[in-house]
Amino acid sequence: MKKVYFAGKFNKIKTQGISPEKSLINDFRSILLGSSKLLTYYQNNLVINNKFQYFGPFYCEQASNGIFTSTDCNKVLNAEYKQIQKCDVFVVVLGESFSVGSVVELGWALENNKKIIIFYQEEDTAYDIKSEYWFAIANAIKRSNDLIIQKYKAYSELIPMIQQTLEEVI
Repeated sequence: MKKVYFAGKFNKIKTQGISPEKSLINDFRSILLGSSKLLTYYQNNLVINNKFQYFGPFYCEQASNGIFTSTDCNKVLNAEYKQIQKCDVFVVVLGESFSVGSVVELGWALENNKKIIIFYQEEDTAYDIKSEYWFAIANAIKRSNDLIIQKYKAYSELIPMIQQTLEEVI
């Protein structure tokens, strides 16, 4: 079963006092997994559509000592880098909220010669690649031999687009 890492800024509801689990209900990964609870804390062997294994990230990453953490930057960084090294397919969603982490993770996937699928939200720019992420996408095009790029206009289009693309690839 192929291991798929899903990078992208967490789509959180920003309401005071809401649990991380409830705040992640609209995140594309929660929708793919069928539960925001599954996205909140690190878990092994999460399967999507009986075809591929969800391989991260999780909102609260598991540190190397087994403790859940989202506050120790180095432990989170190391855990996510290892997940990207071990994944078979790297998927990144570059949406309307800029994510430095997603750009760094894309760089790691390129460095590790991963199969990469980029979904980006189109916007009006002067560049050929209609995204504020144009530089990262152009770099991926230049550096990767195994790359798929998909454009979307609205977040509501994203889930079926991800599912269809993965069905074709995996």
